[in-house]
Amino acid sequence: MGKVFKGIGIGLSEEVLRELDAFAATKGVSRAEAIRASIAVGLPLLNLGIALNAERALTILEHTQLALSLLVERQYPEDVNELIDMALRNVREYHA
Repeated sequence: MGKVFKGIGIGLSEEVLRELDAFAATKGVSRAEAIRASIAVGLPLLNLGIALNAERALTILEHTQLALSLLVERQYPEDVNELIDMALRNVREYHA
């Protein structure tokens, strides 16, 4: 038996609704599922007291990844392909 959801009323700005609908469309999910996904990601951070600037966090992650990739490619070129394969496996296993 699947999860049972309880409907609630919520008011959102037109801008947020446009963003939710765009997200839902790109992911092929309903507006309700987009809201549930947003809450599932955001609520744990809020409970930890973390205010996350997503653009800054992603920039830091991307910069760190690129810097590390450059170092590995220069110092351990024979390991590059194996590391990429391992990274892809981890993404599929832990972030699907």
